[in-house]
Amino acid sequence: MARTALYGSKEVDPLLVLQTKVMILFYGTVTIVLVLGIPAAALLSNAAEKVKYTLDLAAVEGMDVAAATTAGGGGSTVISPAFNLTLRVENPRTFRPWCLDRGDVVVSYSGVALAWGRVPGFCVQKRSTAKLTVVPWGKNVHLSQELRERFVSELQEGTAKVYVEMKLHYYANFCMTAFSPSTGMVGISQELTLGGRDE
Repeated sequence: MARTALYGSKEVDPLLVLQTKVMILFYGTVTIVLVLGIPAAALLSNAAEKVKYTLDLAAVEGMDVAAATTAGGGGSTVISPAFNLTLRVENPRTFRPWCLDRGDVVVSYSGVALAWGRVPGFCVQKRSTAKLTVVPWGKNVHLSQELRERFVSELQEGTAKVYVEMKLHYYANFCMTAFSPSTGMVGISQELTLGGRDE
């Protein structure tokens, strides 16, 4: 039989007091988790999905295939192209920057890598846009006779395109001291015309 205690002029069941304390502790904990957890989850989730990327071809050098030298007896054309790419990154998030740790870029034509390079690390502040120049280049790239002829034909028609692929490694919660940085990777793939307009 449960004992009762006298509080003033009222009798109080100790089991009821314990049950009340447990309920207060439970609901207090749930409230704290909701108040702190929901904003933290919102800040950490979908770190890169809202960031927008645009690639443009500003300039290209070393792609005069018609005037390029022909290697040995194989009939292949040797070129050393360099591409001046502009990466535009828009960060619409209100609470934190988007920070890139490092990245890689490859420019190819019809499955043949023409140029490659690194994307340097940088940060885009909250609710702002940043532009970054990336210059991948290749040395002594061999094009077969068939590929050379196709490229020259497309260049004359104004339809020659290159395929750009970037892999960007980012910090998901950079500059948030309460959490250790977690990392992720974003892939950007885009066709660009050699006239400098992307389609």
